[in-house]
Amino acid sequence: MDPGETLGWMREHGADLRRLVAEEVEAGGGEDAPAGDPAIRGHLRFLALALEHTLDEPWRDLLAGFADALGPWFAEGADLFDDHLAAGEGAMLLETHLQFGTQPGVDPSLDVSLERRLRLTGWSRIFLLGLEGHLGPAGDGVSERVLAWMDGRQRELGRTVVSMDVQARHMAGQAGGALSTGQRDQLGQAVVVQAYTRHLAEGIHAVLAGRDDPPPAEPLIT
Repeated sequence: MDPGETLGWMREHGADLRRLVAEEVEAGGGEDAPAGDPAIRGHLRFLALALEHTLDEPWRDLLAGFADALGPWFAEGADLFDDHLAAGEGAMLLETHLQFGTQPGVDPSLDVSLERRLRLTGWSRIFLLGLEGHLGPAGDGVSERVLAWMDGRQRELGRTVVSMDVQARHMAGQAGGALSTGQRDQLGQAVVVQAYTRHLAEGIHAVLAGRDDPPPAEPLIT
């Protein structure tokens, strides 16, 4: 299986993404931030649709109807998402201190970035649990294996975010000149969600194809 087919399908069907995000915005009370919960859920439903159209058999057959079932599944998982946020607050406090040497509230942009990441991982976990359940016995362990694959490749995700951000800013600048601070923030939010969705798609492909070996060691920079 080639994740490029799934990503290519997603590039060609942007209208479906806009429709799904709009549905989630309406269901979520109108919150339309590019990295808000409705946008995240819309991107995940879009990924489910792409997988249904591009995965090889027998996975494609097993995933029939998954995209349609995701909306109700997200609604059912709201309590689980809230539990994820509550559990993740302590981890965010620790990471802010250990990785960045500061405390929450000192750098608002850092706090917002970490909270967005927490929300992305929360909805993605619920998505993967739904995927595993929809696949039935063939999906046993898929959610944890995909999360482990993604976690082991955080540097790859970081490089993808930077690359996509540079490209998006360049294209936006060509289309309309210099971007305002607000426009840059909106663009950055959109890029993070898109890059994370891409990373998730690649992880799902790797696991379903049995290619989820530990990542190669990163060379030390001396």
